[in-house]
Amino acid sequence: MRRKNVRADSSLQLRGFSLLEDPKIYRIIIIIMLISTIALGAYLRLVPALNSIANGYTLYLDELDPYEAYYIVKYMLEKGPLSYYELKPPNPAAMLFWYPWGRDFTKTELPGLMYTIYFTYLPLSVFGVRLMDYMVMFPVIATVISLIGIFLAARELSRSSIAAVIATAFFATVFADRTLAGFTVKYTMALMILPYTIYMFAKAYKSMKLRDFLILGVIISYMAVSSGLYIGTYVVVYLTLIITPILFKNIDDRRLFINTLAMSIPILISFLATPLYGLDYLDRNLGLISVAGFTLLGIKAYILNRFLGNRSRLAYTLLVIGGIASGIAMLLTGIISVSGKAALALGITYNLGPLPFTVAEYQPLDPTRLMSSYGVLTILSILSIIYNIYLLIAKKDLASLYVSILLLVTLYVLFNISYFLSYAVLIMAIASSTFIALLVSVASKLFIRSRYSYRKPSIIGPMIAIALLLLFIPAQIYTAYTVHIPAYGGHLPMILTSGIGGANPSEAWIDALEWIRENTTEDSVIVAWWDYGYWISVLGQRPSIADGSTINGTQISILAKILTTNNETDAARMLIESFRAKPNKTYVLVYDVFAVDKRGTFVIPVNLADAAKGISAIFRIAGYDIDYDIYGNNPPTPENLGKGPQRYVKVQIDQARGIVRIQPNWGSPDIYTTLLYGIMSNGLKIAFPNTVTVMQGAGGGAESFVPAVPFKYFKPAAVFKSRFLSDGNFDYFVVVFIFKLVSDPRMETANQ
Repeated sequence: MRRKNVRADSSLQLRGFSLLEDPKIYRIIIIIMLISTIALGAYLRLVPALNSIANGYTLYLDELDPYEAYYIVKYMLEKGPLSYYELKPPNPAAMLFWYPWGRDFTKTELPGLMYTIYFTYLPLSVFGVRLMDYMVMFPVIATVISLIGIFLAARELSRSSIAAVIATAFFATVFADRTLAGFTVKYTMALMILPYTIYMFAKAYKSMKLRDFLILGVIISYMAVSSGLYIGTYVVVYLTLIITPILFKNIDDRRLFINTLAMSIPILISFLATPLYGLDYLDRNLGLISVAGFTLLGIKAYILNRFLGNRSRLAYTLLVIGGIASGIAMLLTGIISVSGKAALALGITYNLGPLPFTVAEYQPLDPTRLMSSYGVLTILSILSIIYNIYLLIAKKDLASLYVSILLLVTLYVLFNISYFLSYAVLIMAIASSTFIALLVSVASKLFIRSRYSYRKPSIIGPMIAIALLLLFIPAQIYTAYTVHIPAYGGHLPMILTSGIGGANPSEAWIDALEWIRENTTEDSVIVAWWDYGYWISVLGQRPSIADGSTINGTQISILAKILTTNNETDAARMLIESFRAKPNKTYVLVYDVFAVDKRGTFVIPVNLADAAKGISAIFRIAGYDIDYDIYGNNPPTPENLGKGPQRYVKVQIDQARGIVRIQPNWGSPDIYTTLLYGIMSNGLKIAFPNTVTVMQGAGGGAESFVPAVPFKYFKPAAVFKSRFLSDGNFDYFVVVFIFKLVSDPRMETANQ
């Protein structure tokens, strides 16, 4: 029996290699391959932490969002596990965020990541392990767990251990930022749990055992309280179950209903027990899918079958079509409320406002990027869809229905919003194992010595399969070696590069946060663009106007208007009236990168941080028509670049090299008189005395001087610079500017 299982797998009985006929030897080989793959994947994710140590730094969390989780877990360690539910106003611990209102974390965040870190860290805390160090390592640990799950899921779907190892290696060697050491966020949890939802559903769907469905429900529940990305697998699971009675006649409808109901119980409990979801999630949001799922299956099993007999299948089909149409109608009319990334994933954009469209990750995926970095997986996924549809039609294969729906939904979502790229790549790696298994199986026929047939097999099919394997696998290895692995090697935590990327450290932000922490009063407020809110509140330990999330678009819009107004008095007044800012206790922080010539005579804005965000996001959110400024009243096409008035942007076109730069128009008073750019031009006089700020022209030379318009209500408090790069002509610095609001313009008006 065991030997038949080995042959059924795509592991081959090669002529002359009798060792592979021994299942023990075969298992050892698979285990060695899997362990090697997991070790490589874990090492790559660990590289950023090793880079930090190599540069002489302690371990830091990566990016921005992980500092929120760090803050919450640290608070729970001090106050107890249930203190998470106390993190809401007026608790002072919650007032550091979204000043002056504070933030209710219980209704704006999911607790799964926090509690997972809390309980797994507790045993380590006894040995003196720092929480920061453990959280830096957590994504590496999560990746190991994820890779094991990928292998199990791929083997369950493909019935091939070899194909499963290949699929695991595909994900192990691609660059997935949320698996990097230090990038400890909800997404990390989703990538860790996701393979197990696929594995368990494939297993439960084939076995139709109540126990398997219950386990699946618990896994989906864990993912649901850990990350909103649970929606991807949750929707596909229910959609597959709902469609099953339509496509398969011999399904036991009652068993399918009971299993779906059993799976739904822990999911519904997780929705009801999580304040972010709550009861409303079941009737006016995506929680309705689970209720609709078992309800439809119950109607089929106990009503339609009983009263309509042979016509129940047709009636159920019409019922499902009507239900799906009603669901789409409710989504489009707003009866079912879906917002944020979930809305973008579904292609619903009409009610989201401008904020999501200024975040790079929320934009549709560029197909050229997908093909250049993930072309092999994309092609394999498409071939897997075709193959699984064939299995569904020809073999009535249950698992093939699930794989087909999973891949189709994933690709649809991915092209709507690039945020889901790592999530989609993981699914594509698992699902592509089904087609890889086909290739391995067909290729093996060229080497297998059949004991039961004396006919000479055709070599055409095996040769094609071998050719495809020799095409896909080396191509993926080459892409990993040239694109993905170097991305790991050149990565440092964002705080060490001051948010500009690259492998060269810059300490400007670290110094600025230390100054804020040690030189401002505890009731001081820091005003900065929302991206940096968690750094300010957690590392700077001061309240931030916007904390790094996008839960309050109105407040971010007001913040954008403050930063982009040309009237300093209006900026001060809006800060005081909208955010209860106090003079001498309110600081405005902006930063960017600047190039200084070797003689120290002039400075050129490089526009890699706030200056670039000004025209790509901040002005847009404040209500300015930047597209008109670029294109005028013409269609937004390349030939119309620069035909707008260019009050805020400057379009530089280098025809000879085919380079187009869209940069802030630093020489325009509409730019240099704003609070955002005015702070920079004023602060540069402090950062680089005896220099003149200039704009960079199309040819790379100095084009025009940028005057520093003096401020009355905002005065320099501190400026931090850090050189991170030099070339033959310039030194490049990250510069962080902190200006203080020193007086209330309303008081002067009253005195007059």
